[in-house]
Amino acid sequence: MSFSSEIKNELCALDNIRPCCYHAQVYGLVLFAHFSNLNLSITTEHRSIYELYCDSLRRYVGIEPETDESGIRKLTAYVVNETDKKKLFDKFGHTGNEASLRINYANLANECCVSSFLRGVFLACGSVSDPNRTYHLEFVVPYKKLCNDLIKIIGELDLEPKYIQRKGNHIVYFKDSESIEDFLAYIGAQNSSLYIMNVKIEKDIKNKVNRKLNFEYHNLDKTLSASKKQIEAIKYIKGGAGFGVLPESLKEIALLRLENPDDSLTDLAEMCDGRISKSGIKHRLDKIIQIADDLKNSGEK
Repeated sequence: MSFSSEIKNELCALDNIRPCCYHAQVYGLVLFAHFSNLNLSITTEHRSIYELYCDSLRRYVGIEPETDESGIRKLTAYVVNETDKKKLFDKFGHTGNEASLRINYANLANECCVSSFLRGVFLACGSVSDPNRTYHLEFVVPYKKLCNDLIKIIGELDLEPKYIQRKGNHIVYFKDSESIEDFLAYIGAQNSSLYIMNVKIEKDIKNKVNRKLNFEYHNLDKTLSASKKQIEAIKYIKGGAGFGVLPESLKEIALLRLENPDDSLTDLAEMCDGRISKSGIKHRLDKIIQIADDLKNSGEK
């Protein structure tokens, strides 16, 4: 089951909705499905939405929809009887013949009704991507003015949806996780909202761990590369002119490096019991490399 389907199942399972809010939810559901004299229906692959649509028409509007479950992964409920259509349009203050379909705000009687209305809208035409892959919530709306009304209502929640056109449809969408979390919580999908928060936290932890590991690998690579260069210089001196060309202070560090080829400068400094700092170790090893280079340039071995 997709993440979007899980959210819709969570929303369809909500009960104990206040009468005014139930009215708003049914309105959002039917308005943003197909809502005209020519096509008063819903087509969905989600059985819970299909059953909610049918149940809403039966229980709340008092009409019996026609149904079709023969489609591949598609369930359709529709109203064909003209008397039933008029009854439904009258219920929500529409004629069914509007030149431009708009939201009838009289159906949002109280402030509490807005969340239920948007819940119905989401069930009718919304979807959410799996947050493990990407953050994306969108509504696919067929009419521009109806889309503008939806943007206005969502904007009043201090959310800022974006808009694009795609294949003749009008798309209202969010791509930031916080807006998606807030919207889902607002329409009643608290569990799904919390799930997105947890996914985001896990991603953040993984990213921090990966950055730390990459940093440590980079430092380790630098340490090993520097150590290799230092050991090559020490062995060149030892096999040629011999350690006799090194002052005692450099000879001590040369032997320490040969005995501990994989250790960092910090580790070598600790082995000196605080007598020589990390920068002191580096300075002496750099001096040894310089002596080896000078011997190579002079032709001595």
